[in-house]
Amino acid sequence: MSTLILMPALAAACEGGVRSRSDGAGSPRYSSIVGYLRDAPVSIEELEGKGCVAVTLAAGRVVALAFSKDGLNLLWSNPRLSDAEIVKTAPEKLVGGLGGDRLWFSPEVDYHWDGAPDWREFANYKTPAASDPGAYAFVKVDAAAVGLHAKGVLTSHGSNQSVEFDVRRIVRMIKPPQSISDHLMRGVDYVGIETTHTLKLEDTVNAGWMDLWHLMQVPVDSVLIVPLNSKAPSKDRQPLSYGLPGSWIAKSDHIVWKFGGQARAKFGLAAAASTGRAAILRHLGEDRWCLIVRQFPTDPKAIYGDHPYGVPRRDQVFQAWDGFGFGEMEYHSPLLDVHRGPRELQESDQVWAFGGSARAIVAIAAQLLDVDIAYLVQGGSA
Repeated sequence: MSTLILMPALAAACEGGVRSRSDGAGSPRYSSIVGYLRDAPVSIEELEGKGCVAVTLAAGRVVALAFSKDGLNLLWSNPRLSDAEIVKTAPEKLVGGLGGDRLWFSPEVDYHWDGAPDWREFANYKTPAASDPGAYAFVKVDAAAVGLHAKGVLTSHGSNQSVEFDVRRIVRMIKPPQSISDHLMRGVDYVGIETTHTLKLEDTVNAGWMDLWHLMQVPVDSVLIVPLNSKAPSKDRQPLSYGLPGSWIAKSDHIVWKFGGQARAKFGLAAAASTGRAAILRHLGEDRWCLIVRQFPTDPKAIYGDHPYGVPRRDQVFQAWDGFGFGEMEYHSPLLDVHRGPRELQESDQVWAFGGSARAIVAIAAQLLDVDIAYLVQGGSA
């Protein structure tokens, strides 16, 4: 099942840059997303500072992230959000959900697929209600954070095994990893968040396992950049295919994938090959680009629960998806297992989003990812 796919058409597209007619100018603004959801009405909590963030209860989503309230939402939003009736009465008809950065639970083969995956039609795929929308409630943390709490039950397909869990999620705004006065930040817009999680298996659970599954949805024509750990064995640095063939390219020091939104393809990456960072590059129009970097915990010695159907693996910390009109950058926590332990975990991750010229974004990528992305912005570093 391990595939290394080099597609000449995509390679040519990437070498020529990622500009297209679907630039950021066609994306909804942050204020529009918040307005649509409040009209539905959908409960929203917002954070403001250096940028702005909107959080909803459904799947504990960060539903919008922007440099300003009048700025573009940097994450994917469902194009039907303006239909208040559907959002209010039939949200399950929104393919991909509301959009944004959502918190799910896996293994996917246990809780989402009923039998061998049907990657073309998804006829036997169903997201558990405990994952999305879940039963979240906003909880008080402090004035600078949004807190969410939920309890739920996941039932494995094909068995009566159920897992009861308790999850807490805290979202707060954070400063960039480099100083605001750093020369790299001159003329650069920024917004960043840290999400902190606690997941516990209830004391009554006597069998089963689960993990945290973080999925950031991004618009079509976004480009995924995944740095590779040069010290990892070459076999671990190869992306592992889960679904239909994908047009990602594995280079010597990174994987790159331009999302088309239609492939229904997915790959995973071993923890040993991950640097604990991955990024999304997006063209916002003219000489303006956005780079979203996610830093997440990774441990080659940990057990990770998600894997392709029929290919049991314990090392898949990172995944990416292309389909249903968007792309996804995903990562997993280590597995909670009633029999092997542990039964509780805590973790935090950081999301840093930058907006600026090609030159600035190339320099920031070099610093944070240790990858030269000049070829993706058509010579933007020249």
